[in-house]
Amino acid sequence: MAAFARLRLFPYYLNSRRLGLLANIKFPTQAQEPLVHSSGERADAMRDVAATAEDLLRSGQFPNLTEIVAKRDVEGERILGFLWGVFTFSGAVEALRRAQERKPAKNATLRATIPLAAVEYEMAGELSNDHFYSSTSISVLKGRKRMLVAGHFEFHGQKVAIFPYIIGEEIEGAGTLPMPIATSIRVYPQQIDAFARIERSPQPTAAELKAIEAMPEADVKQAFADIVGEPYVPKDWGGEKSDLQTTRLTIDGEPTSTAFIFKGPSVPGPLHPANMGKRGDQLIRAFEEPVDLIVVQHCNKIENTVVRMTEGLAYDPRRPRRYCIIDGADTAQILSAYGKLKGQRAKSRTKK
Repeated sequence: MAAFARLRLFPYYLNSRRLGLLANIKFPTQAQEPLVHSSGERADAMRDVAATAEDLLRSGQFPNLTEIVAKRDVEGERILGFLWGVFTFSGAVEALRRAQERKPAKNATLRATIPLAAVEYEMAGELSNDHFYSSTSISVLKGRKRMLVAGHFEFHGQKVAIFPYIIGEEIEGAGTLPMPIATSIRVYPQQIDAFARIERSPQPTAAELKAIEAMPEADVKQAFADIVGEPYVPKDWGGEKSDLQTTRLTIDGEPTSTAFIFKGPSVPGPLHPANMGKRGDQLIRAFEEPVDLIVVQHCNKIENTVVRMTEGLAYDPRRPRRYCIIDGADTAQILSAYGKLKGQRAKSRTKK
């Protein structure tokens, strides 16, 4: 599970005009025909566009918007980039029907509320019939879906206008049953071999949760290092990208290079992006580490905005990673299972 294998883009929407300009390629005119005039020639042309779209994503022509917003103020800017998140699609079926009946066009739409840095942005855009990849796109792009969206994003306060050039999913594997990486990008603590004992460990007690909330961050870091077998535990300093790195962690027996972020009592209560450095840039720095798994640990609840931001950084076509979220309850259960919880009784609390 260390790295993703045989990745490819599975597209649902491609703006061949804009992608051609970005890549300095002139696609066949059939690639610009609306879906209502679908033909074998259009399908072939759109496959060429899809290959170019994948090249643009892999080469970094579309930077990660989460990184950009964490590093600077983007107010009033129109930025080329990509996002991974939950979008609500509507109107595609109606748009195609109107085109078939030669009625005035009414574009489909996409909307989302996406956390970037310490702000949740309301995003909205339109989809043209000319750019749907195939008839399958119409049935997929409806309702709430996790999708990769690349294009231009125009920032006005907390409102963002989306001008999509690529909408799709990253698919792993070849053959007849490739799987979206969204199904495996998140790793749960139970999947990590070093934490195997928690399968037989009961849920933490209220006393154990309080003990975790009071446990110094340095002690938690040392406890995790002991559990995974990492002998080299660095001291905290201002220029660090993560709190602990290790190559000794395994998932299903496979070595998985890992970087940990630890958040202790210095952040009381739930963890928000604003608690993770200026504009949430601590997460950005962690994803700059040369590792395949990023673990975010906190002594209390970890808010969904942190989870979604972490997922958005992990789902990066340039180098997709996996991530793991370990909140206070998970931490208490892991440390208790391995006898590392402060004030813990010597007797094991494993399930019978």
